[in-house]
Amino acid sequence: MSTDTVWASPVTAENFARYGKVYDLMDDQDRQVIWTTGDGWRDGFTRVPLVEGSPRLGLTRAPGAPWSCTAMERHLLTEEAIFCAGEAIVLAVAPASAANAPVSADIEAFVITPGKAVVMHRGVWHDACRGAHGPTPYYWMAVCGLGESPWVPVERGSRRVQVMQGEVA
Repeated sequence: MSTDTVWASPVTAENFARYGKVYDLMDDQDRQVIWTTGDGWRDGFTRVPLVEGSPRLGLTRAPGAPWSCTAMERHLLTEEAIFCAGEAIVLAVAPASAANAPVSADIEAFVITPGKAVVMHRGVWHDACRGAHGPTPYYWMAVCGLGESPWVPVERGSRRVQVMQGEVA
């Protein structure tokens, strides 16, 4: 089966809405964030808990983009938040569905930069993130211990995920 390419776009609340929420903790404008200041510092935190339930904090060490997205997982019983540990990352997703596997043509990719967090809705298919500029770790939060989280092959071939280097800070 052939592989086609998807180019990662910078994540925004608008372009990620079908997959979940985006929080911008750097722009001082996000209405989903409470802003505070002090002597030489500025702070922001989400108005609501990032993930429902009692989530765990995890760290994944990932290689860099580009890559071929050949398998994905989904979590039917929990949301999952993803945020940078310091460098931009790329998240490949496919819409939540009743199907037993995601379809390659449905895969989209988003660049998440430091200071932004995404929270995927339950059931959204996703691959492990990759560094936008090379290998990098990233953080995730989800309720763990909810049973198997099987990785399944992407239907109708893989999808090559690439980043346009001039668009990522």
